[in-house]
Amino acid sequence: MTALLTLGEEKGLANVSLADIAREVGIRKASIYSHFESQQALTDSAMSYCAELLSEREFTVDFKAPDAGSLIFSLADSFLQTFTETPLSSYYSIIRQQMLFDPVFSALNDRLEAMLTARARVALEFCVQRGWLDIHDTDIAADFFSCALTDALCSALSCESDYTLRLERLTEGLVVLFS
Repeated sequence: MTALLTLGEEKGLANVSLADIAREVGIRKASIYSHFESQQALTDSAMSYCAELLSEREFTVDFKAPDAGSLIFSLADSFLQTFTETPLSSYYSIIRQQMLFDPVFSALNDRLEAMLTARARVALEFCVQRGWLDIHDTDIAADFFSCALTDALCSALSCESDYTLRLERLTEGLVVLFS
């Protein structure tokens, strides 16, 4: 499964053959069929495996943070750390690659975005309750924040920049915008 994820991220899922996976793992192609009945079964199993890993992860929000910036940064950093580690980095990259062509991956992307937006909404509502931020519509602010965070994650996965600096700028911008 890990070989499929790694190769799928590098070459695109549609360009990965069972022969490629066997070569990567150092086994014969026929050996894969003793574990999986088809390449689709292997793909489904890898996606389920990653979804299970993701369900076990906690996206921490430091509700003891001294200010809005620290609290929002903790959520953003937790999200990016989760999705920049293997195999979830490959999982996320494959979802982003495939979401335009495959409704299953589009639905996975929608679930990930909804999860992030919901956590952002909770964090922002907490900041409003504490009087740290003046947000009149936390739904729109959470959508804005999650889009910006998704963009930061895509940049981090493509190694465009140091994501910590980008998160600091994102957090500072959000706090300034809603102060």
